[in-house]
Amino acid sequence: MKTWQKCEQSYLPVESLLPNPHNPNRMSPCEYEALKKDCMEKGVEGLPAILVVPRGENFMIVDGEHRWKAARELGFEKIKAEIASLSEDEVKVECFKRNYQRGRIDYFKAAELLRDEKEKGSTIREIAEKYNLSVYMVDCIIQFSRFPEAVKDFVRHTEDSTQSVSNPDFRFTFRHLVSISKLPQDRMLQFAQLFRDRHLSGPEAERETALFLIRQQFLKILEEKAERGLLFPKVAEMLRSLLERNPMLYSEEKIKMLTDVEDEQRQELLAKKIFLENIGKQASLYSIAPLSSSRTAHDQRSAIFRCGCGRVYRVRGKVFDELDRWRIPPTKVIEIRQEHVGKKLYINYADMVSFFE
Repeated sequence: MKTWQKCEQSYLPVESLLPNPHNPNRMSPCEYEALKKDCMEKGVEGLPAILVVPRGENFMIVDGEHRWKAARELGFEKIKAEIASLSEDEVKVECFKRNYQRGRIDYFKAAELLRDEKEKGSTIREIAEKYNLSVYMVDCIIQFSRFPEAVKDFVRHTEDSTQSVSNPDFRFTFRHLVSISKLPQDRMLQFAQLFRDRHLSGPEAERETALFLIRQQFLKILEEKAERGLLFPKVAEMLRSLLERNPMLYSEEKIKMLTDVEDEQRQELLAKKIFLENIGKQASLYSIAPLSSSRTAHDQRSAIFRCGCGRVYRVRGKVFDELDRWRIPPTKVIEIRQEHVGKKLYINYADMVSFFE
């Protein structure tokens, strides 16, 4: 551990200072303008000293780059500075730590910094100890280097568009970025836009990502079993439709039951039974009920029913059920045969499969 030496304090010419290429700090235009206004009001004497290190005839900034930039734009000729004696490696670490403690980190810049450390041979644990971070944090930040430039630009643009520093409309948190980093690169921008547009919290974003990854995993399993001929095409399509909307319906045991059946018709009937029979309680499968007691009579040889999912159906035949009435269009015609009259009709929300009981 380095013993921190007392820094020499001085007023240095603004033009003699150089920015730090390893600085992970980034301010939105709104935040920077607020800082610039504060600098203008306080003047040279009122500004906190920045931290610098000698570099030849000039000085490199370790901490306070935005204050220096504001001072230069305001026409200040000098700025208060503390001069420390640090190596290049110590400059990187000190700059990171100070900004991280203030919560002012551009995680994409930090990803480049920590990835560079790893590429030079340091282990994740060594990097964590060096920068005073957890191993988990270091591993996550390095993963941010996978982000395509379009995603980085979108995240930064969102930050720059923040209207209020104290009450922003939306900001990407560390948890948002971790969620995005787990996705395939071609899906990252789509989910970043989803998180922003729906103002999802970090935990909500994690749930959306987890559901997507689970869904993709199960759909891949279905595809593989269909290719091997263990699932017939119609059954595979039905299950694909269900799992795309609710991946939690997947059950390895249920899939095994289906693949043990070699007859196409029997496999289809079994799939309807085990995947559709008891899903109503999970808001995935619904009975339909008459729109009103006066509408159960035939209207052009059909009757209008309202489904528990909210859709309105025009059904040929009569089906009686005790479900409460719901609302919302659109319409769909479902064929009701004589043997179905008096039974409940269950239909999945993808409108792919109907099942009578």
